[in-house]
Parts: sequence; C-alpha cells; structure tokens
Amino acid sequence: MMQEKNDTEYTLLGASWKEASDLVGAEEALRKLENYSYFDSSAIRCSVEIPKTAVRDGARLLQQGKLEIERVSYGYDRLSGGNIGQIEAVGKNGKEEFGIKMTFSRTKITYAMCACPKCRRDYYSAWYTNKTNCPYKAGTLAMLEDYLSAHNLGDATDRTGMLVLRAFQEKQITRLLSDVQTQKESLKLLPRLIRKGGQLLVSFKVGAGKLFVVKKLDEFCQAVRDSATLVYGSNTELNHSISNFTQKGKEWIHFINRIVQEETMFGQRLLQNHDYQAYRRVGIGSVLALFGWRLDEFYSLLGETSVEFEDKDAAQKKKQMLCCGVGNPHVTMKISRKRIKNDQAFHGITVNGTLPELYRGTETGYYIDGEKLCRVGKDFLEKMEPLSDISDGDNFSFEVGRNHMAEFYYRILPGLQGIVEISETEPENFHAYLPPEVQFVFYLDVEDNNAFCRIFARYGEEELSVIEASAWDFKGIEPYRDLGREQEIVYLASKWFPAVDWDKMTMHCDGNEERIYQVMENGVSKLMEIGEVQCTKRFLNYRVVKRVRVSVGVSVSSGMLDLKILTQDVPQEELLEMLSMYRQKKKYYRMKDGAFVSLEDTSFGMLSELMDTMHLKPKELTKENLQLPMYRTLYLDKLLEENAGVYSRRDSHFREMVKGFKTVKDADFEEPEKLSEIMRNYQKDGYKWLRTLEVWKFGGILADDMGLGKTLQIIAVLLARKQQEAGKEALAPSLVVCPASLVFNWGEELARFAPELSVSLITGTQEERRRKIAAARTADVLVTSYDLLKRDIAEYEGLQFHYEIIDEAQYIKNHTTAAAKAVKVIQSQTRFALTGTPIENRLSELWSIFDYLMPGFLYSYEVFKREMELPIVKSGDEDIMKRLQKMVGPFILRRLKEDVLKDLPEKMEEIRYVRLGDEQQKLYDGQVLHMKEGLVGQSVEEFNKNKIKILAELTRLRQICCDPALCFENYRGKAAKLEAALELMRSAIDGGHRVLLFSQFTSMLEILQREMDEAGIAYYTITGSTPKEKRLKLVRDFNEGDTPVFLISLKAGGVGLNLTGADVVIHYDPWWNLAVQNQATDRAHRIGQQRNVTVYKLLVKHSIEEKIQNLQETKKDLAEQVIGGETGRLGAMSREELLELLVP
Repeated sequence: MMQEKNDTEYTLLGASWKEASDLVGAEEALRKLENYSYFDSSAIRCSVEIPKTAVRDGARLLQQGKLEIERVSYGYDRLSGGNIGQIEAVGKNGKEEFGIKMTFSRTKITYAMCACPKCRRDYYSAWYTNKTNCPYKAGTLAMLEDYLSAHNLGDATDRTGMLVLRAFQEKQITRLLSDVQTQKESLKLLPRLIRKGGQLLVSFKVGAGKLFVVKKLDEFCQAVRDSATLVYGSNTELNHSISNFTQKGKEWIHFINRIVQEETMFGQRLLQNHDYQAYRRVGIGSVLALFGWRLDEFYSLLGETSVEFEDKDAAQKKKQMLCCGVGNPHVTMKISRKRIKNDQAFHGITVNGTLPELYRGTETGYYIDGEKLCRVGKDFLEKMEPLSDISDGDNFSFEVGRNHMAEFYYRILPGLQGIVEISETEPENFHAYLPPEVQFVFYLDVEDNNAFCRIFARYGEEELSVIEASAWDFKGIEPYRDLGREQEIVYLASKWFPAVDWDKMTMHCDGNEERIYQVMENGVSKLMEIGEVQCTKRFLNYRVVKRVRVSVGVSVSSGMLDLKILTQDVPQEELLEMLSMYRQKKKYYRMKDGAFVSLEDTSFGMLSELMDTMHLKPKELTKENLQLPMYRTLYLDKLLEENAGVYSRRDSHFREMVKGFKTVKDADFEEPEKLSEIMRNYQKDGYKWLRTLEVWKFGGILADDMGLGKTLQIIAVLLARKQQEAGKEALAPSLVVCPASLVFNWGEELARFAPELSVSLITGTQEERRRKIAAARTADVLVTSYDLLKRDIAEYEGLQFHYEIIDEAQYIKNHTTAAAKAVKVIQSQTRFALTGTPIENRLSELWSIFDYLMPGFLYSYEVFKREMELPIVKSGDEDIMKRLQKMVGPFILRRLKEDVLKDLPEKMEEIRYVRLGDEQQKLYDGQVLHMKEGLVGQSVEEFNKNKIKILAELTRLRQICCDPALCFENYRGKAAKLEAALELMRSAIDGGHRVLLFSQFTSMLEILQREMDEAGIAYYTITGSTPKEKRLKLVRDFNEGDTPVFLISLKAGGVGLNLTGADVVIHYDPWWNLAVQNQATDRAHRIGQQRNVTVYKLLVKHSIEEKIQNLQETKKDLAEQVIGGETGRLGAMSREELLELLVP
C-alpha cells in the first residue's frame, strides 16, 4: 500500500535531500547572501563632506597611480559592540611617500589621518572625520567604496559569537578526523621545521606527488572543513576533503586547526581588550610558532619519522633532516681567574660554558643536537633555566666577584654536578681566596616563660654573630662571609623566633606560649637539619609529650559494659582539661610542671569520639567504673581496633561477643533440617546472623536486595525456635507486621515452608480481629498489617512477644506516624526489620528504624538531627558519616544480587498471593454464583451450544480478580491486586531495579497508568495498537535510559522485544498458556542480560487464578484449554470440570 508523503525532506544513503521547490528558495537565499554587505559603502562615503574639486583631484591621483591601497583590515570593537574596519593607503607627491589611514564603522568614518604636505601644514584638518578638501582623503574614500563593494568584509557576529563558532569548528574538524571513512588517502601533508630569530617555527607542504607550500594555513583549514578545491602553482588543483589525506596528514590537520583556532581567539581577545585603533591583519600566514603544548604535540606527532629542518639563524644556511631523540645535552662550564689588564689583584672568577639553545614545552624542554630534535626532562630544564636565559646562541659567560665565590661554589655548583661537565683552569690561582663553607650554630635557652635563640655563622674556627651582621647593615663585615646564606637562615629562624633583642643580639618568641610550643614541637628538629643545635638544661626541661598512653579496660557485668579509662605520662586530673583543649582544636596543652602535651596524639581523638558517641559528660570519663549499654559493644571494639596506640584489656565475655559477630558464618546455629536443603548459602549466613543478634539481645535490619529471600530467612528463625523450645509450655508468640497487601502472602509462605507453625492472620472485622488477638498465646505467629496494628493497638496491651518482625520497614520511616508509634509500643524480646531500602531519602528514616530496634541507640531524634543528620546532609561531614557507619554497620546485613551471584539461579520465580477485600469479594462471589446457576441448570446440549458465552463469563471472573473497575464502570472500591502491584513496584524501584509488568487486559494497563501518574512513577507502555517503529524506539529508550517501569500487554509482549534493561518481571494476571507466559518473561531474561531476573506472579487466593495455577502444575494441557481462548480446546472440557474451577 502506498503511503502518502507528508514531509518534503527525505533521507537517501545517509544524506538529506529536499524537493526542487525548496532548492529554488535556497538559490534565492544564496543570491541575497552574495548581495549582502555588512559595511554600507554608500553611507560611509556620504558621511564625509567633500568639495567637487577634491573629488575630481582624488580621481586624477588614482588614474596617475599616485594613490594605492596598502591594506584593508577589520575586527571587533568592544566599545561599539560591532565590527569596525581600517583602510591604509600610500600617497605619492613627487618622490615623497606618506600614509593615509581611515577607520570606519558600519555607516561612517570614525577616524582619519593624512600625512600629505597640505594636511601637515593644516594640522587640525588632517584629523577631521566629517569633512575634508584633501584630494588624498577623497581618493582613499573612493578606493574604500570600491573595495567594500567587491569584498564582503565583516558581519554582525560579536566576539562571544565568534568564540562559540570557533569552538564548534574545532569540534567539527575533530569529528571529521575521527569519523571519516578512508578513501584514496593520496594527499600528503608534511611539516617543515625552521629556526629563526631564536624560536622554532613550522610550515607545511601539501600534495600527492609534487609538494606545494601552504601559504595561508587558516584558508587551508577552512578548505578542509568545506571539502573545497584549492589551486597550487600554476594549475594544480587539490581537493581538500579530509578523506583524501593520509592518516598522518589527518593528524597534522588536527594539529594545525588547533593552533589556527587558538591564534584566532587570541586575536579576538586582543581586539576586545584594546582600544579601537588596534587591529589584526586578515588571515594567518604560512608559519606557526612552536612553544608550550604546540611543541610537545609536534614532537609527539613526529614519533619515529623525520622532518625537514632549516636553520636560518646559522651563518651558513643549510637544510637537513631531523629525527626525535631523548636525553640531556652535553653542557660544559669552565672556571678561570678573572683577569683585568694591568691589575694583579684578585677580583673573582670568570665562568664560560656551552649549552644548546633550549625551547620550552609545557613541562619539558627541547634542543637541536646535530640531526636530532631531543627532549629533556623537567628537572634538567629547571636547573638550566638561569643559564639558558643568559645564553647567546649555544654559549654563555658570566663573572663572579670574590665576595660571592662562596655562594657560587657551595650553593650553586653542587646542584649542577652530574649534568654539567665542570672544569677549572689553574685553580691554585683562585682557590686560596675561597673562604671556608659556612656552618651554623644555634644556641637555645629559656627564661621567664620565653625562648631565646642566638645564631652564629662558623667559618673554619671562627664563629661570627649573624644577628650582629644584620645590626651593622653589612658595613665593616668580613668580605668572605656568605651574607645571602646568613640572611636566609635568619629568615628561617624567624618562623619560630619572630622578635629580636638588639641589645643581646638574640631572637626570641616574645613570650608567646604557642610559639614556644612550636619551637619544642618541630622548631628544634628543623634547625638541626641545617646546623648544630646546642641547648641549656633549662631549655631541655621544656619537654613535649608527644604521645599520651591511654588504657581502656572493658568487661561485661549484669547486661552492661563496664569501662575503665586510665592514662600514663599525664596526671588523671589534668586529662579533662586536655580533652577540653583538644575539642577547642588546640594543638597543645601546657602542664602544671611546664611541659607541653601534643594534642595531635590520636588518643585524644579516640577519647573525644567516645564522649560524642556515648554522650558522656567529661567527668564521667574519669569515673572508676563507667557503664554503657551492651549494644555499644561492637562500636567500642571497632574504635579500639582503629586506635592501635590505645592499650585495651577486654574480658572473656566481651571477647566472646565480638568473636561471635566476626565469625558469624562459623556460628553454631543449625538451620532447621527441612529448610537446610532449600536455603542457599547466603541465606544460611543471614539466618546465623539473626540468631547471633538474638543471643546478645540486639535487634537488626536484614536489608538484602529484592528477591534474595528475606522472608525465608526469618521463617527459618521462627521454625528453629519452635523446634528448640518443643515441649515447653506457654511459649510467647511472635508478631509479623507488614503492608496489607503482604499479609496473606506471609500466611502462604509460612504454610509452605513451616507448616508446623500455627499462624493467625489478624484480618476480618474488628470483632474477629479482637478475638484472634485475645487468643494470641495459642498461636506461634501472628501476622497483621501496619494499618490494622495501629487500629488494634489497645488490644495488644499486656501481650508479650518473643520476636517482633516488621516487613517493608520503610513504612515506619516517618517516626511521627501512628504506624511507627504502634510498632514501637509492642512488648517484644527481640526485634528485626526487613527492608531493601533502609534509607530512601533522609537519614531520619534510618533513625526511626533503629528507634524501633533498639530505643536510644541513635539517641533522641532531636540529638540525632543536631549531631549527625544536619552535619552530614548540610555540611558533608565525612568524620560524622564514618562514625555513623561504624555505629550501625554491625546491625545491618545487606547483600546485593551481584554479591551472591554464585548462589543464585539466572531466574528466580515467586508467587505473591493477595486476598480480596470485602466489597471485591462480594462481586467475585456473585459472579461465581451466577455461573454456577447457569451451568447447573443447563442441559448437555445447551452447555455445548453456549461455550462462547461461558468463556466470556470466565473472563469477567478474571477481570474482577484484577480490578472490578474493568467490568463495573461505577466501581469505586479498592482492588487488592492493584495495591499489591503498586507496592511491589515501589519496593523494586527503591531498590534500584527496573520492572516489566505484563497484563492480558489493556484496560488494566490504563488503570495502572492513572495510578502511576498520581504516584509520580515514570513508565513506558506498549499495547497491540502501538506501531512497530514506536515499539522499537520505546524499547531502545528503555534499555538505554533510566525509566523504571515498562507496561506491556499480552498481545504486544509475546515476541520481538529485547528488554534486558529490566531485572524484575511482574505478571499482573496469570497467563494460562505457560509457553506464552514464559515467552513474556524472556523479554528480560535473555542473551544480553547482565543481572539475575526475579519473576513475580500475582494471584488472588481462593480464586479461579489459584485453581489455574494448580492446574498448570498438574495438568498443563487442561490449563491451556481453559484460557487459550480457542473454542476447540474449550470444547474438550466437561461441565463438571468447569464447575470445579469455581469451587474456592
């Protein structure tokens, strides 16, 4: 069937084509562009008032060749915000030549200057811009008008726009270089290295056979972008399509383009940052300067190839080939006595040397050595930089007077050893004048709470005061002294001794206690690195205690932790003052005996953290016995582990408890025998972890990823207790609290895995629930919902439960809700929480769960918010975050699917049962009764005749299970399965999973869409009416994006969809044909899926859905007959078999 065309643009072999009518418009646009001129030449000419005689004389000058254009240029002017131009002309008067210059905006002359004899005589008229009678100006204006008419200079692009365009051009050329498919690759682009004026330049030649010099590199780059053809020589045409260049040529094009873009942008910045009289010449020439990153990349691109080199600085110009090399050059330095004619006195030394000219990259340097362009490292470049700066060509020379010889010999030459060949001529003639190398001595003393330092410079046997030299202002100072080095030492010492006593010639701390501490802490050691340090006994008494030995004793007594903290080196009574100073971020504490204690010792950090975490008052730390709750055990052990400098004594009970948590996998808790075979290894570990928590009377969060069997691990715990306590009377029951949609699912799972447990589902009317709660002691497990628990909370008063387990614990994330308050008032011995997402949005959610598990563990909410939540969320305090992790870590067990892959099958399936509410159940029962009455009253002949109608009635029954709104327009009640599906999706999304949901009924998908819109859940939808092209786009978007849910109908989802972006599959209503159902599941579980897939089937308990599920497991053929929708298969069913489906 021919499809009508709606668009005028088509795609053919990847190119866009337009209809002829569009091309006509394009040609018209091109003609308009050719006629466009930014500068209005007529307006510019008319902006100047010129007498006719001057116009005529100017025309004559042009005819006689006495007035010519030298150049026309333009650029962006930041003052006017637009392009401005300039014309420069040369006029002749006899043998004299002079210049004429005019600046113009888009519509007028803004500046004019003429140096002809007439204008020189009439100075002010030379600068007039609005009128003139100068024939040279008149002729220049005429030339400008003609030039602007012939050349399309400038446009309205501002500087910012130009920068943007250049940046995009850079990306365009990069894409061309990386994406283009190699075609002929016949064009070569070869560099040529030039040394001129002390710098390195590069030019390029291009060609297939004969090579031609590229004279304008910016035009060359533009030709590459446009795939244009340029003419070289007399008649050689070269097409500059990027595909025509060799691979190396493409790399050089990228290199050239980067530099051209850089030069262009630099020119634009110059124009913006200078006044309007500054301009650039139009275009970039044939050479580019190499320095910085350019030189680094040039060297890298050369690689193992060679490059033509021309040295224009050499006396004899020659050309040669260079290749790349690495290594330092041969540098020489010859030292000799300085000679002055007719003067025999010793004045110093002369240093002559050779060093090749160095060229700087970004961090490395380069030099030319024979036939190599060599690279040197950063260290060599930095050491040679002072010599390179004074070099003339490859040579350097300088002189050092006798007063600076010590500095040169003792401070400069040692750093050049190994990289410079150093020689001396007749050293005996000047070594005698070289003074001894200076040594420094520091004399330290303390008096009246102040520290003093006297500094002496030692030259051989002679010691001279450095401070005295400073006081004399270098007058009368011994000529051999290294005064530069002495002043450096004074400056260094002033860091610790900033004040000077000129009478005593000493430096001191000015009585500042903190400076004295810094002297003791690190000043002395630093001074010892540069000289000899001598101290008085008084000074040595000012010691610094760098480590305070802290010991912590921990024992377990009467269900509490007993803590005893002792310190050595410092008195116990001063410990609190030290901690106070530490918490004020002070660096030291001054003890009563004058000694300093470094507060940077980790022991103080440990004690401070202990105070913060345990909420201890300072005086409590020094108590003989400090008691803490048992749930602080694991945190305290971790804290002591991290502070190896703190000595600790742990009693056997404490060690036993810690060991139990560190070796959970080896714990002596056997899982129930009947469950052992079906539990996976990680589930057994989770079971042991829960039992360990119980033994030590702790609570915990089992936070395994969705689909890893949290329910089974809890059931194992419940069953183990039942078996271990067998024979004992009056065992306290356990309570499970979960969302309403999971109450019956818990009942099914308990019945399936632990039928020995008596289970009471707290559902029904208020009176029915009251009776069940009153009989709680006769059951092993009670299961209720959050909503019903808060309604019935008064009925639970006086009941004691062994375990309290809350499923989907995020339901209590808001600690102010009635649900959160209800679970916390239940009396229970051990509490567990199950959730895949212990924190969804805020840290307060974690606090609420722990407030349920172990009240007080995370303090009151006000304290938690002030001391932990706000510092972490608002300030990003990593230390507090680590402390929180250390506290809660032992009580949260979380395994992701990727962590336990070896224990998992590729696909896991789970049936989630739901039970209908009262209103929905009545509609279902009414439909069942209606069908029964119809079937029972029919003869065999009528039954066979009405098969189609019976099928429709069965479909109606299934729709009521999904949502009565599918067949009752005025239904406004609840739909149990809808609530369960939404709950399941939220839980999956919160856990970072993505979901495929399948349903046979497109109208059911529409209901789900409305609910998801209201809940703010993003989704895609495919039904049978979705066009094929749109299906493919939606599938691609889903797999590549992050939309969490894909709703798919049975008709659309059977084949052809690859949805490996999802790892959770929900079958909203059962697909009785198992092959079709499995085919739908395989949309996610197929080749390309990187994660394990979890499949959930939602079934209404005691309904036709459960019947069909049972039939699938026992009589698959019969199940296909029921819902295949084919009357031929349905015809094989008897009336009795259909009636059996309707029995609950």
